[in-house]
Amino acid sequence: MNSCAFCRIPANLSVPVDYRAFSLFNGSMDSMINAFTTIFLPIFLGIISRMGNFIPPKNRPVLQQFAVRITIPALIFSSLRTLDGNTAGQFLPMSLGLFLFMAITWLLLWGAISMLQKKFEWIGKYRSELLLISFTGNIGYICWKLHEIFAGTDGLQRGIFYTAFYWPFLLTFASLTVLVFGLNRTKELNKREFLYNLTPVLSGMFSGLAVGVLQINIPPWLIGLTDNFGTMAIPLILFCMGLSISFKKSIKTSGPLIPFLVLRLAVWIMATALMLRMPWFDDTSRRVLMINALAPLGVNPIVISDMFGLNTEFIANSTIISTVLFLLFIPGMFILWG
Repeated sequence: MNSCAFCRIPANLSVPVDYRAFSLFNGSMDSMINAFTTIFLPIFLGIISRMGNFIPPKNRPVLQQFAVRITIPALIFSSLRTLDGNTAGQFLPMSLGLFLFMAITWLLLWGAISMLQKKFEWIGKYRSELLLISFTGNIGYICWKLHEIFAGTDGLQRGIFYTAFYWPFLLTFASLTVLVFGLNRTKELNKREFLYNLTPVLSGMFSGLAVGVLQINIPPWLIGLTDNFGTMAIPLILFCMGLSISFKKSIKTSGPLIPFLVLRLAVWIMATALMLRMPWFDDTSRRVLMINALAPLGVNPIVISDMFGLNTEFIANSTIISTVLFLLFIPGMFILWG
């Protein structure tokens, strides 16, 4: 008499339950929590250290220099010394791709800034700074961590390949930026600082490539030493990122900058879409490029702007705003690539 469908199921009937779905869900949640911890915890500790002045402002550049000049080259060496044939075959495409990407973004945003400066006075005032941040981004460091999370060790190696010639290309297009807008440098290029930033990275890259391609046996103590310093690299650079975030200074320029940063993001996504149509990238490289398309600004444009006498405070505020927006977007990346 009872018409309930559930009531017609015999009491002794056992309904099979596929627990694999629950295992996959729990595994995904564990991976996401682990990823969020490794990314956000060092940044949060850096913010706390800045707010509490645990590390005095005069010592912060020293910590960042240690990360860039010691631990990052060690990470590059440790990664490239174990590369395989497929990864080595992507070295030229990834390096060429970086140059083409910078050229595309530079040209598109140079045209946009040239038109917008006629309508907006502040764009005309900061046109060189805006063009500098248009083609630069944190495609290393924090993105390397995301490459490792979403594409494993191979993804980390491709990310390093992609940024192999980042500094020379950055300086080339920065010089072109100043030349096009006809601005004069207020001081000479600090060659020593530039070499200190560039030489360790290139040395780690080429020595790692030599060891990996030629299968050179190196002493175990050297492997352990570089691996230990390399392990420090990404947590330390994320900590330095948090150490540089100052919400009070950046909030004043957030109004006009956010629309421009959104425009920059749209151009980066469009340029990446064009890059993905090229046939020489494999699946791992394509995933790296898609992650890089969302990259925030890094410290590199600040260094370059100081070399050319541009407004470093404006670029620093832009970096902070871009970084905060990127951190808010990271959960969406896990949904896209989960």
